[in-house]
Amino acid sequence: MATGAQMRGYSFELHGVKELLAMFDQLPTVAMQKTVIRNALVKAGDPIVEAAKASCPVGPTGNLRDSIHVSRSLKPSQRKGWRDRSVVTVYVGSNAPHAHLVEFGTVERTLKKPRNILFNGRWVTIRSTGFVSPNPFLRNAWDAMKHKALKTFAGEMEQQIYKAARRLRKRAEKGTLTKRQVEGLMR
Repeated sequence: MATGAQMRGYSFELHGVKELLAMFDQLPTVAMQKTVIRNALVKAGDPIVEAAKASCPVGPTGNLRDSIHVSRSLKPSQRKGWRDRSVVTVYVGSNAPHAHLVEFGTVERTLKKPRNILFNGRWVTIRSTGFVSPNPFLRNAWDAMKHKALKTFAGEMEQQIYKAARRLRKRAEKGTLTKRQVEGLMR
């Protein structure tokens, strides 16, 4: 069975969704299902991370490149409003404080009060901040790797479902299933 979806100008088609969902629905608890999805999403983000690291500008410290990663949560300063706990979300990005300035660029700003600084042994008056042209290394990485990420996600979902089933079997053999897991298996 093939399923298609459209979001923000990006369309994709997955084959085998019906079978994958049938296996997914056999997991006994929502927590196990969310873990499977989260782990698959983290793995699917890896190609995007690698592409972003390859295309981002590297300064003397390399901290922008080194800060690009897949994360399961945002920094408190990035969170807006409430968070729906029923949704599984992962993020690919940078936690470097200047990442957004590189990605989106800046505009030139005139200073209200010019500053005098010592530069190469002489005093210079700074009247504006200058500008930085956008360098969308994260958007370009997404555009280049979205198809690979989706294929990785589909394959990883299957692997994570089997992994969860093996963990469940081991817990059942040991007799350490939780009440919710037993109830979920009985439905």
